[in-house]
Amino acid sequence: MEEQVAKVLIVEDEKIIGMHLSNLVRSIGYNVVDVSDNAEKALNSYAQYAPNILLVDIGLKGDMNGIDLVRKIRENDDIPVIYLSSNSNIETLQKAEETLPSAYLQKPFDEQQIATTLKISLSRFNKNKAKYNKLLKKSDFHEMNIKELSETNAHLITATWRERELKEELQEIKLVMEKQSKKISDSINYAQRIQGSISPSSELMTECLDKHFIFYKPKDVVSGDFPWLYRRGDYVYIAACDCTGHGVPGAMMSMIGNLLLNDVVNNEEKIKTPSEVLSLLHYGLIKTLKQDAPKNKAADGMDVALCRLNIDRKQLLFSGAHLPLFLLRNNELITYKGDRFPVGGMQYRNRNKYSDHIIDLEEGDKIFIFSDGIIDQIGGVENRKLMTVGLKEFILANAGLSMEEYGIKIEKFFTVFMGKNKQIDDVIFIGIEI
Repeated sequence: MEEQVAKVLIVEDEKIIGMHLSNLVRSIGYNVVDVSDNAEKALNSYAQYAPNILLVDIGLKGDMNGIDLVRKIRENDDIPVIYLSSNSNIETLQKAEETLPSAYLQKPFDEQQIATTLKISLSRFNKNKAKYNKLLKKSDFHEMNIKELSETNAHLITATWRERELKEELQEIKLVMEKQSKKISDSINYAQRIQGSISPSSELMTECLDKHFIFYKPKDVVSGDFPWLYRRGDYVYIAACDCTGHGVPGAMMSMIGNLLLNDVVNNEEKIKTPSEVLSLLHYGLIKTLKQDAPKNKAADGMDVALCRLNIDRKQLLFSGAHLPLFLLRNNELITYKGDRFPVGGMQYRNRNKYSDHIIDLEEGDKIFIFSDGIIDQIGGVENRKLMTVGLKEFILANAGLSMEEYGIKIEKFFTVFMGKNKQIDDVIFIGIEI
């Protein structure tokens, strides 16, 4: 393909000089699109012809001189500029330098000087632009940052690329990335404080349950798993909840779930059973997330292991949405399975039904509820999932431990089991001794 001839716009208020310069530039082989004798005409010609390079009289007469004209054009565009000067003073030249010109041409003009200056200015501009484009292609940033980073990076690089090497450009990008990363980290850390503020305090847990532990290990800074505790009258409700997703999306779901649980349990005079709480929570999530809208097949929701304890009567009611309850009694581990429906989501279209397990407790009984993050973790000698079997083995192997000792032991066990593997999901594991 034939190489395109560069388009040149000349701005010179002395028409004779302008025509002379135009003839010289054309004789060299460039395409002179117009010769303007004032800034207003030049702006119109620039918009009409989109030149590749400007030759501008630095001392242009009128409301705008040559320097003002270049500043105006560069508010929205970037183009190589060669100033035409005769006896410009030092102050004028200093102002001109602020616009980062490619070169100067001294009047009267020399054909060889014009040819050399145009060739070098265009070549340098195109090489720098090619470096800039190459740098953009190599920059493969995270999708969540790319839009904001691209805008920042484009302004930064466009302002400085003529004088900088590729290494300096990459350093600027790194600084921007670090700044963006800090902003995101600060926001997530603040979200963690908010999420932590709605979790039951250790003082409230001890007051309501006495002997207990909570092993809570988010995969990221914030978590889709959350513990929940509510006391109403003689009853204590406690749950291990596992929301769809983890990180920020999971944390948003956990906030919704926590607020809905509080509302469901505290609403009306009737003391609700766990199955009633789960049913109301299910419909509350559907309404909150508008999952009952036509053609909405959203599956966002949560798995829940929910207990209602009456310590004085030594009675426990349990209802589970996918999650079970383990009861350790006299070195025997009894499993109470949850129902095979989640809370929220429309995949079962109102077929979600939850049932209650009534458990008469004895002194020394140990109760365990948990999310599936612990049993789905990969690790161990065979580098496989822990599975329910592995968790049961751990509980039985440590049957004589107190709840406080269980809490310490499970954290060490999980860390050793995981080894060098990454944590694959949020983890919550709650133990209560009667």
